[in-house]
Amino acid sequence: MNIKKNLGIDLPCGVFFDLSNLILDLNGTLTVDGQFIQGVEERLKKLSELLNVYLLTADTHQTADNILDTLDNTANMEVHKLDAGRGDIQKLHFLEKLGRERTAAIGNGCNDALLLKEAALGICVIGPEGASVEAMLASKAVFLNICDALDIFLKKNRMIATLRK
Repeated sequence: MNIKKNLGIDLPCGVFFDLSNLILDLNGTLTVDGQFIQGVEERLKKLSELLNVYLLTADTHQTADNILDTLDNTANMEVHKLDAGRGDIQKLHFLEKLGRERTAAIGNGCNDALLLKEAALGICVIGPEGASVEAMLASKAVFLNICDALDIFLKKNRMIATLRK
């Protein structure tokens, strides 16, 4: 994705997020048992207009090849399948290629903890599949529902309310 996108969020405490990218874990964060959680698709389409959106997956449910078809090819997103082995290191390398300082990330698993810790803004979701303690501790914010986590980018005042000091 080579489209220049930008979402600036100025917190009243002097923190400024200048984001271009959003990395999302697929299984357990956006989907349950290989199916999108209700409300996720519409939010992803809106977010893809504001940010470069990347979906990362180990493809546990073998759904990565069909995921963009489910989005009706209307959203400008990329799906990346991880290789076998250390998913946490692969996700961290993906973040480093995009640029940590301009990237937010959302995840829930142990393999997301490094990504969440090193991103400019790491968010953990405790969804139907739960969340690892490592992912929670590595995040700047924790949500019980993925739609609420995605809405923090679409409704910036929520981010200000949650993250200001």
